[in-house]
Amino acid sequence: MSESKAAGRVQLLFATPVLIHKLAGAAELNAALGEQILAKREQDQGLKLSNRGGWQSTHDFVAWSGEAGQTVINRTCELATAHVMRIQAPIRWSVDAWANVSGPGAFNMPHVHGGTYWAAVYYVRVGDGEGGELVLHDPRMPGLRMHAPGVHFKNLGPEVKANIKPEEGLLVLFPGWLSHSVEPWHGSGERISVAMNIRVA
Repeated sequence: MSESKAAGRVQLLFATPVLIHKLAGAAELNAALGEQILAKREQDQGLKLSNRGGWQSTHDFVAWSGEAGQTVINRTCELATAHVMRIQAPIRWSVDAWANVSGPGAFNMPHVHGGTYWAAVYYVRVGDGEGGELVLHDPRMPGLRMHAPGVHFKNLGPEVKANIKPEEGLLVLFPGWLSHSVEPWHGSGERISVAMNIRVA
């Protein structure tokens, strides 16, 4: 049987959406955000959750991040709305957000954002160096590798994990139930990001 006759029709089921968007005007936004976040770090010892090393603010970013922070939140909500369907009333979002400042060697353990529809991260400052990738973990594991570990589905994207390289001005959204982590950062300076929980209000 020839390959063309055996190709069949591929129907994708139970997909996991990951939205990746570069914000316009990111340079100005990031300059303001970087200044506000580093000033906040001087005033607040922050939280220790999935982060190992570095600094994570409390989840009140919206209250202290000013116009630049609100712009990032608004654009994130616009993107979140553009990629969902609601049967009746227009969708409204409730957002809590926090800032992260990561120095060399800092990383985040695998975790999920419970009770959250979209989780999001926006990159304010990346710096020079290696690592620090956002890692999205395949929710089908370990079952995916239990039967045929050396075989992969054709043309269906990454399996086991997908790495997203940080880039200043990059906004990434993914389902809150999707396990994710951050690889250790090895570079100069500090990496700054804003993370968000986006819930249906």
